[in-house]
Amino acid sequence: METSKMPDRVNYSTKAKQLIEKIDEGNFMGLGLKGASRSKLFLFAMSLGVETKTKTDIVNPYSGGLVQDTAIDDKTRASMYSQFISLLQDPENGLDAIADKGQVYKHTEQYANTGFMIIADYYENKKPEDLIWDLFLELDEQYNEIKQQ
Repeated sequence: METSKMPDRVNYSTKAKQLIEKIDEGNFMGLGLKGASRSKLFLFAMSLGVETKTKTDIVNPYSGGLVQDTAIDDKTRASMYSQFISLLQDPENGLDAIADKGQVYKHTEQYANTGFMIIADYYENKKPEDLIWDLFLELDEQYNEIKQQ
């Protein structure tokens, strides 16, 4: 019987690594090392990907990974697992699936990969000041949707 290796970090693409180096250089949107932990950066990217409902495979993973498992903060870990649970076909009977850490990590890495592509677009096409206002407006719209329910 072959044992599967449990992930010890969340992965990201080499392309995302190059983007993060640029982000770190200027602390774009406060997402660089001066403003946010790698765990929070991963959470932000994952959230952007989740918002689009699009998962993108990591074709060329960077071998070092983005965040060691031990450095993932509680908010990020909770978001990773809750996102995974929300997409289970039968949550009441399928909760055993959350024990498969590899599946959870792969799922959230794919959303984060989509998010990194969105961040790259922001970086290349928007001024941080304009982007912040765009994100505030989007947050306001989401709040109004929730309030109406």
